[in-house]
Amino acid sequence: MINKDYKQIILDGLLKKYNNRYAKNITTNRRIILKPKEVYKDYDRNNADILEKQGINEAVTVLTGMGFVTADYLKFSDDIEKIYFSEEKLNAVYEYLKEEYGVIPQSIISKQVHEIVNKYICTEKIVQHYCESILAQVEDPRCILVPEKIEANLKMFSFLEKNKENLYVREASMLVYGDSKWFENNNYEEICTFLRTATGRTKEEGERNDNILSFFYVTPAEQEIFIKGNWIIELEQYALDISKLQAGIAIASSDVRRIKSISVNAESVMTIENKTSFQRLRDGKFAMMYLGGFANRDQIEFLKKVISDNPNIKYYHFGDIDIGGFLIHKHLCRETSKSFEMHCMGIEQLCDIRFSHCLRELTDNDMSRIGTLMEEDLYNEVLKYMKENNVKLEQEIVSYYLVKDIDYTIPPLY
Repeated sequence: MINKDYKQIILDGLLKKYNNRYAKNITTNRRIILKPKEVYKDYDRNNADILEKQGINEAVTVLTGMGFVTADYLKFSDDIEKIYFSEEKLNAVYEYLKEEYGVIPQSIISKQVHEIVNKYICTEKIVQHYCESILAQVEDPRCILVPEKIEANLKMFSFLEKNKENLYVREASMLVYGDSKWFENNNYEEICTFLRTATGRTKEEGERNDNILSFFYVTPAEQEIFIKGNWIIELEQYALDISKLQAGIAIASSDVRRIKSISVNAESVMTIENKTSFQRLRDGKFAMMYLGGFANRDQIEFLKKVISDNPNIKYYHFGDIDIGGFLIHKHLCRETSKSFEMHCMGIEQLCDIRFSHCLRELTDNDMSRIGTLMEEDLYNEVLKYMKENNVKLEQEIVSYYLVKDIDYTIPPLY
C-alpha cells in the first residue's frame, strides 16, 4: 500500500519551480510545469507500480477540481503528460498548505520577519549586519526562514554587543533565554559563525569556533594560563615565584586581571603549541607558556602584559612544523603585535635523522593552503622544502630529543 500524500508532493514541486523562477527575476509567459516522472521516476515505464500511478492521477484530479493545477493527458490514455501550476491561485495554495499540512505561507513568514527585524535594525553594528542579511534572505523565496530562530539570534547578538561583564556561556544563556542550556542546544554554532563573519575574525584550522565569544567576554568555562620556569608574578600583597614549582602553575583568567606586574628572570619567553611538549621541556633559558593552539583572548592579554613588563628579552614560539603550526605563529604575532621567533620549526628538524620515522605526508588541505603562506618571507624557505619533499612534523618528537640535548642535569619529571 502506497502511503504518500501526492497532493502535497505535487504542490511542493510546483512551488519550488515557481519560487526559483521568482528568485532569479525571470520574466516569461511560460507556465510552471511538473512532469509526473518528477514525482515518481518510473511513471512513464511499462513496469511502473500501478498504485503509485493511481495515487498521482487521483491527486491531480483533486487539485484540478480545486483550481490549483491543470493537466495534459496522453491521447487515448489516463496517463498524465504534464501538470501546470495555476499561478493566479498562489495565495489560495499557500492557505491550503497551511490549513492542511501546517505549512506557513511565505507571505506570512515575510511579514513576521520584517516585524522582528524592525525592532532591532537601528541598534548595534553586528545586530544591524545580521538584520541586513535576514532582509536579503526574505527577498529570496528559496530561503526557509524561521521567525522564532531569527528573534532568538537577535536577542543574543544584541546582548553580546552590549556585554562588558565576564560571563560563562551558561550564564549568558540564562540572562538571554532564561535557560542555562538553550544557547548551546539551539543556536550556539550559528551565533559563533556569524560573529566571525561580522568581525572578520576567520576561524583558523584547529581553532575552536566558539573562541570568538571570548572577544565578547563570554567563555565556555574559566580559562587558565599555564606557565612554568622563571616567572615572578606579583599581585597586590604577595608574589609568586613560579620557578619553585617544577611542573609550573595554572592561573585562572579571573586572577590574571589582578596581576600587577610580571617579571621574567630568563633569557627568553617561549610559547608552546602542544601540552606534551610543554610538560616535557626543561630549559632554564626559557620562561614557558602553553597555548594549546591558537591563542585565545585571555592568553593574548597575558602575553601583552608580559611584553609590556619585559620589553628587552626575546620571544619565541615552538609548535608543529606544519601549516597549522605556522598559522598559529602568525596569529600569535598579529594579536600581540610582537614578532615571536620560531624555535625548532625549520628545515634542520625536518632533516634530522632521529625524526625521519615521524615525518608525515602533506594532505590535500595542506597543499591548498600552502601557497598563500609561501608568499611570506618568514615561512617561504621551510614551506618550500616541505612542499618539495612532501613532509611535515609534529613537535612532540622534537621536544623529546630537545630535553636529551640540554647540556645540564635535568630534574626528574616526577
